[in-house]
Amino acid sequence: MNYTLQNRGYFDVLKMVADDFNQEGVNYALVGGTGIQSRISDISCRAQKTTIPGTNNLEHVLRPTNDLDITSDADEEFFTGFFNRIQALNHPNVVVLDERPRSKKIVMSIKGKKDPIGVFVNYQTGPQDFSGLDTGFYSDCLETATDLILPYRGSKAQIRVATPECLVASKLTRSDPKDIFDISTLLRTMKTYRQFGGRLDENVVKAHLERAGKGYMVGRLAEIKAQITKE
Repeated sequence: MNYTLQNRGYFDVLKMVADDFNQEGVNYALVGGTGIQSRISDISCRAQKTTIPGTNNLEHVLRPTNDLDITSDADEEFFTGFFNRIQALNHPNVVVLDERPRSKKIVMSIKGKKDPIGVFVNYQTGPQDFSGLDTGFYSDCLETATDLILPYRGSKAQIRVATPECLVASKLTRSDPKDIFDISTLLRTMKTYRQFGGRLDENVVKAHLERAGKGYMVGRLAEIKAQITKE
């Protein structure tokens, strides 16, 4: 099953992960679809002065997913300890299952719900795990990530998220329909709430792509922006 941050269980899994990382002082950045969800939720919540469940139209712009993608410079030993720790601290409500290298599945029981929620956590321990872009992008992704405070009913999560430029560059290297949707909804939200979303620095996106030999993908970004302008 796929989720958005409007799902309380999915939000709680993300908060649990981020709380541990923050407490341990880990250098990380949330990327991928949930990175996009977090950026859109942050902009919309601040603009509307509300929480994620109370934000108008959010259900139409957040693409459901079933994982968390995390870039980090922590080593494998840290992540082994991390998964053991959250399972021990939250027993019996949290179980961690092995999936594949650098990926685990967190299964969390939700109070009042018959079925638990299952979220895959995919993590990177260095630039060698980052496909599609170069070492400079990996370093920039970590160095420029910013902390967002995402509000839910009676709760807040402090999440370190990659910049819009890094998120868009990474998505462009794949350009699957889901990636184009994510880029479009992020840019549309930034345009709608310009005061809170700011402007995408296309030169930064272009530099990331050109270093990886994928400068031609800037044209795809121009197409997406042109479509948004027509709306």
